[in-house]
Amino acid sequence: MKALQIHGAGAYEIVDIPVPELRDDQILVRITLVSTCPRWDLSMLGGYDMFDAARPPEYPLPPGFPGHEAVGVVEAVGSSVTGFAPGDRVAALEHLSPGQGAYAQYMAYRERDLLKLPDSISDKKAVSSELLKCVLYGLDQFKELQGKTMLVAGLGPAGILAMQLASLWGAKVTAIDVNAERVQAVRSLGIGEAVLAETLGERTFDLGYDCVGAAASAQNVLDRTNEHVVVFGVLRGSLTYKDRLWFKGVTLESYKYRQVDERTRRLLLDALSRPSFNTEILQTRQMSFKDYAAAVALLKAQQAVKICFDPREAFE
Repeated sequence: MKALQIHGAGAYEIVDIPVPELRDDQILVRITLVSTCPRWDLSMLGGYDMFDAARPPEYPLPPGFPGHEAVGVVEAVGSSVTGFAPGDRVAALEHLSPGQGAYAQYMAYRERDLLKLPDSISDKKAVSSELLKCVLYGLDQFKELQGKTMLVAGLGPAGILAMQLASLWGAKVTAIDVNAERVQAVRSLGIGEAVLAETLGERTFDLGYDCVGAAASAQNVLDRTNEHVVVFGVLRGSLTYKDRLWFKGVTLESYKYRQVDERTRRLLLDALSRPSFNTEILQTRQMSFKDYAAAVALLKAQQAVKICFDPREAFE
């Protein structure tokens, strides 16, 4: 099978590798659509580590890395798998399988790593289910959103999902960004209030959800929040917890990962099944893996939210 492999900063090629051999507890998936995850792609092709920009990744990266947001069709199942069968449509819910990423034609997953999709949910709508799961976990940390005002910072993929999911769960959401074009683009989608960060004035909110990670963004959210802040983005820099926050008892916490459970699966399918819940808007363009560097350049210039690839044709 074919896969994309990054060999160094700005350097990649299309390689031929064996189709993964299944263990008893694994499922072989023929990938039908895979999406970029901008920060991963920008860092891995850009020559710096996702979590520590001061050091480079260990090149060459495993084939298919860093692809992880994918949908596909079950090709085969291991002997101990009970919940899936060949022909089932599935979305990936977990990150990277050891030894391979999802920028490839096939991928092996554990049973717990997959979400079975009904035919009513399209590939394009479900391809970023792994990101939606992570956004859901962060919002779940607030315990109660019904009737609360919420500030969401960052109108990249996570922010666009967060503003919709928080609204679905009953929050009154205002989303901000420093990029005027991105704010206007989100406004045009009709999915909620989006404004330039500099126009907030003295507004404050019950809850704050930072999807950027840069210290200046997270600090702005923290300074405007009266009850609880979750920093979803990978934090870069330091925050100041001011005395006003202490006197109000404002909670500040990072995103907390956990394993997928059945409640999470139900919530994901509930959101994805709603016609008004728009995840397809994340996929700005569909391209070929041969043009992967150009795709990453579009992400870097913020001229695309995400870019998707169909491995059945994207290697041609």
